[in-house]
Amino acid sequence: MEKNALAATTLQNRLDLFEDCASAVDHLFKQALVHKQDNAFLDFLNFIRNFDRLSVYNAMLVQIQRPGATAVGTRRRWAAIDRNVNPDAIPIIVLQPFGPVSFLYELGDTSGRPIRGQEHGPLKATGKVTAKQFKETKLTAQKLNVEVVDTNQYGLFLAGTAAAINQLPERLAPSNQADATYYYRVKLNAIHDDPTRFATLAHELGHIYCGHLGAHPKGLWPARTSLSIQHQELEAEAVAWLVCRRTGVQPRSEEYLSALMAGVDMQSVSMYAIFEAANRVEARTKIKKQGR
Repeated sequence: MEKNALAATTLQNRLDLFEDCASAVDHLFKQALVHKQDNAFLDFLNFIRNFDRLSVYNAMLVQIQRPGATAVGTRRRWAAIDRNVNPDAIPIIVLQPFGPVSFLYELGDTSGRPIRGQEHGPLKATGKVTAKQFKETKLTAQKLNVEVVDTNQYGLFLAGTAAAINQLPERLAPSNQADATYYYRVKLNAIHDDPTRFATLAHELGHIYCGHLGAHPKGLWPARTSLSIQHQELEAEAVAWLVCRRTGVQPRSEEYLSALMAGVDMQSVSMYAIFEAANRVEARTKIKKQGR
């Protein structure tokens, strides 16, 4: 009887938590629907569009070398607006009219006079995340066969990516555990600060744990790959928001979701998938023992 009572209490606690999470996510969606984008951020977007116009071919070269690049320019172009290229910046190589090549640098490669609206971008998160919280989230991901790495090859407007092993050219194996296997990889933009990187990690793990990249090879979650990109982004951001609000990090979820919700049937959004994914990010869902 005691076991049955304990099981019933555990189930009730889980149901209560699910209802709290569902109510919170519903509130987030309602806030996103009425959100209006900050004018300062629109000024920043206009700056990016008008800073240095490239040919179509050179624009393609920029995105190949630095996915997520925003405004790019030469050292002289940046100096003209009182910004200096960082000493360790890696140049982006493009073709130069009537010459061989030119070296460009992305906004994230520079420092100096602030640009109005830059701090209002939807990728930017604020608050504080401890090294312990970050480490524990990564360790939980490793137990679920997800490798988490930093990269300095992304531009300012690409916070991170997630990929399944069948989308990668090599079999992934962790450097410190030769007998383990990774099925997914999350890359975080190393130039972003810790709160932004943590919110990005929660978002990308949300994609994986919601099944947007396919089913876990050992059945920990089902495949939900048929959803639209907007639908997947909405669920992943809801996961990130749930995790961050209990961690001390404030992502700009309303700004990001406001442009997505118009094209998504909200009735088809899975609150259960969001709930389970958030629990996995926070290591509150028990991880099943996996056979060899």
